[in-house]
Amino acid sequence: GDHTSVDFYLAVVPPRTEVVVFSVDGSFTASVSVTGRDPKVRAGAVDIVRHWQELGYLIIYITGRPDMQQGRVLSWLSQHNFPHGLVSFADGLSPGFLGHKASYLKSLIQDHGVVIHAAYGSNKDVSVYTSV
Repeated sequence: GDHTSVDFYLAVVPPRTEVVVFSVDGSFTASVSVTGRDPKVRAGAVDIVRHWQELGYLIIYITGRPDMQQGRVLSWLSQHNFPHGLVSFADGLSPGFLGHKASYLKSLIQDHGVVIHAAYGSNKDVSVYTSV
């Protein structure tokens, strides 16, 4: 063959699974972006995520960034020792990143029976979290 490949991750999440949601941009970094040079991690961010993970909650990271930045964002989370979790990216370049976040979370709740126990993010994320 032509040696092409694809990475694929599958998560089987039973109904009523309790999750904690973290918006990547603005809640983990001292700056608004995780592009460019390695932005400083907001003090206590990793500890908060680990706390919820140790309590048994499934961690969900959500971003309005396009999936073409997946490698960069996942590397950044790994380099700073954030625990593993599900990660949602936007399907492409879109100015409506808050809409992506809202529709993803609504799908988790309505279509998959997930229960959001807590959610963290920037001031912009509050309207998304309260809408679901």
